[in-house]
Amino acid sequence: MKYFAIILLITTFVHGSLIERDTLDNGLVIISIEAHKIPVIEMRAVVRAGSVFDPPGTAGLANIVSQMLVRGTEHRTLDSIVRSIESVGGELSAFATEDYAGLRGRALSKDLGLLMELFSDCLQNPRFDSMELVNVKREVIGEIKVDTDRPFNLIDRAFRSLVFGDHPLGHLPNGNESTVSGIEPADVNAFYHDYYAPNNTFIVCVGDFSKDTLLDALRRYFGTWKRREVEYPAIPEPQVSGHPIGRIVPMDISQAYVMLGYRGPAIGTPDLYETRIMNFIYGGSGLTSRISEKIREEMGLAYIAYSQFTRFHNSGLFAAEVQTRKEMASQVVEQLLNEMKRLDADIQQAELDRAQQYYIGHFPLSYDTYREMAHLAVYMEIEKLGDDYLEKFPEYIEAVDIDKVRSAARAHLHPDRFYLVIVGNVTPDDIKVEGIEWLE
Repeated sequence: MKYFAIILLITTFVHGSLIERDTLDNGLVIISIEAHKIPVIEMRAVVRAGSVFDPPGTAGLANIVSQMLVRGTEHRTLDSIVRSIESVGGELSAFATEDYAGLRGRALSKDLGLLMELFSDCLQNPRFDSMELVNVKREVIGEIKVDTDRPFNLIDRAFRSLVFGDHPLGHLPNGNESTVSGIEPADVNAFYHDYYAPNNTFIVCVGDFSKDTLLDALRRYFGTWKRREVEYPAIPEPQVSGHPIGRIVPMDISQAYVMLGYRGPAIGTPDLYETRIMNFIYGGSGLTSRISEKIREEMGLAYIAYSQFTRFHNSGLFAAEVQTRKEMASQVVEQLLNEMKRLDADIQQAELDRAQQYYIGHFPLSYDTYREMAHLAVYMEIEKLGDDYLEKFPEYIEAVDIDKVRSAARAHLHPDRFYLVIVGNVTPDDIKVEGIEWLE
């Protein structure tokens, strides 16, 4: 009876259906969840073809390839694709992350055939028109330029580069202006050929369908997609620093944007749940986290103060971010480090209880729409969490104790060898941190 309310919500959402897995003869994995609350289908096609595989000098290529999928096929122009999906009120778009890329879409259940036909055509028959490539590159470069005027975006780029350097994780998925501008049609075709194969792809479908009808349609539209061997390049282990390293990105603004952190755990690292709870206590819970209470509420140093972990297949990233007045930047850095040190030595049972109650209570609310459920199903597949993850999540959270949280803090927080980026009108002399190496 302990988890009755949680399980009831799960059962109500999926109407008794389970997360089911099937595999076509060509290796394409199908994850389906029937849900008949509303007549809508959410669909995702996820290919292990993310930006970590961008060849040297072509940062942003994986993103360009994914965007080109919906810009025209051997059978449809861009205009035809847009008109087809808009004619039924549906959606179709491309995405790229560090590890994966692909398509997302939604439509009424009566239009499942059209949605699947568009997915199939875009994935299997992209035209990669050279003029359309020029347009996509121009749009991506425009987005990158906009980032340089937004401190929150700029600091993300600078921090990623500082932590990972020349490593494939050292750039955001949309790349850099110089590398994107140099991408050629041959690069796009080669990347597509290397990674876009059914045996390197999984499809998630959530919504109002019968499984038999869905599988019949998937076999019809994707069954002839030819499998081929996919060889991933060797991704090196990112180098780490044994001492603090910092960089200041000058910007003539009255605020200072501070990001401090380190490499984080990769996908598959076993301490997933204790790391989440540790981060919740440190900075992940908004107003009740330690850095928010100390830096924002008690000391009045910040407008925004939070932290998060981001996991990739080959590594991860931990970052605490604070927006403050530029005169207070040094104090903010000091307090971020103080709270890191204190977390290892002093965790209260009340903090652990609050974190566990939040995660268990919030979890069912995180997938109460078909779109959120599709997102969760993708996450579960990427992280290999198992099809019983929804049912067992409360148990996993309640199994975390104070010793496990302290162990996660010791493993992933490094107040003696952190990375620090500050965007604003400050200088290294303004930031009083012992032993830090400032880079240009």
